[in-house]
Amino acid sequence: MFSATLVENRLIINDSDAVSKIHRKRGFGDLIDEKLYLTVVEGLYLLERGMIKAFFNDKEISFEELIKLGSEEQNILGKYIVFKDLKEKGYHVKTAFKYGCAFRIYRGSVEEEHADYIIDVFMEGEKIDANILAAHVRIAHSVKKDMIFAFVDTDNDITYYLVKRMTF
Repeated sequence: MFSATLVENRLIINDSDAVSKIHRKRGFGDLIDEKLYLTVVEGLYLLERGMIKAFFNDKEISFEELIKLGSEEQNILGKYIVFKDLKEKGYHVKTAFKYGCAFRIYRGSVEEEHADYIIDVFMEGEKIDANILAAHVRIAHSVKKDMIFAFVDTDNDITYYLVKRMTF
């Protein structure tokens, strides 16, 4: 088990074994200056599986505490639920901040492939601006990816919708 320290919106691991076991073998995080940087969602996933211990201000924190501390990120719980579902289905999941969405999804290797999908996550009952949905679909179309909207209901069940842009 590796120790990860929460700094702002990232968990940082300073262990070279973690780079091998978490990053290279499992595709989690980004390697920067020999440190492994995880998103809060990745950290939640690894914490729940007992692969890391999370710390904040030199104090070990629980899964629930990490959710609270990571709640600066909009819809953190919904994103985690979708992330976990996709990982358990065998997909490689990375952030899609540059597309204004939650995740990029790869069927194959992250290093050797381009993402197949862009996914954004919404909670049941959340108000959604149609212009944002249309913008996401346009962006996905322009980068040759499929746009998926994931809706998480109050029972944490997920419904995925594939939306494509039609041109005539």
